[in-house]
Amino acid sequence: MQNTFVTRFLRTLALLLAFGASSHAMADVMRLVTIDTAIYGAGRPGYLDFTFNGVDGAPAATATMSQLHGFDMDPANFSPWGDAAAVPGGFAMLNSSNLNDVLYQGAFGGVFSFMLTISGDASALLNSNFGVVAYDIDLNPIKGKILDLMFVAAADGSPDLQILSINDAVASVGTPAAVPEPASLALAAVGLLMLACARRRRA
Repeated sequence: MQNTFVTRFLRTLALLLAFGASSHAMADVMRLVTIDTAIYGAGRPGYLDFTFNGVDGAPAATATMSQLHGFDMDPANFSPWGDAAAVPGGFAMLNSSNLNDVLYQGAFGGVFSFMLTISGDASALLNSNFGVVAYDIDLNPIKGKILDLMFVAAADGSPDLQILSINDAVASVGTPAAVPEPASLALAAVGLLMLACARRRRA
């Protein structure tokens, strides 16, 4: 009788741990953003401006750019403004009332990509926009906005990204393959260990 109780307890604990791991892994919204600047001319100097701002009253949110590929990562090429700052592996921007952006100076013609992770309160529409604009060397906008994303709450209350506008000739936004975080993997491992213990007791 006692073994049956212990077995049920361990099984329930394992399921709770597994659920906790999956819910933790879904806390943020991640998108792979790719920008092909060939349309602007190979070797042409210019800027890519990445912005993240919220309308008045928007709940706090953070946009983090990581896994930057195609960029010349010399710090001199990046200019964070407002509530934007360099973080390990990339840049983070808050959606405060300031003008929050990261201005990158480089040469057009290549493909730039990065992982965009937006974290925040998904209890209501968040009204926070992440945008990308290209400028020439004199800081004149080139061919309008490349990309405009809004951080919103999906129908089930979970956070999501809505594409407001996108220049398909330049940019693409994809959903990356899910990669569990270390904490999630640890929780899942504990859950599996508990299930193994329960089976061993039954045997």
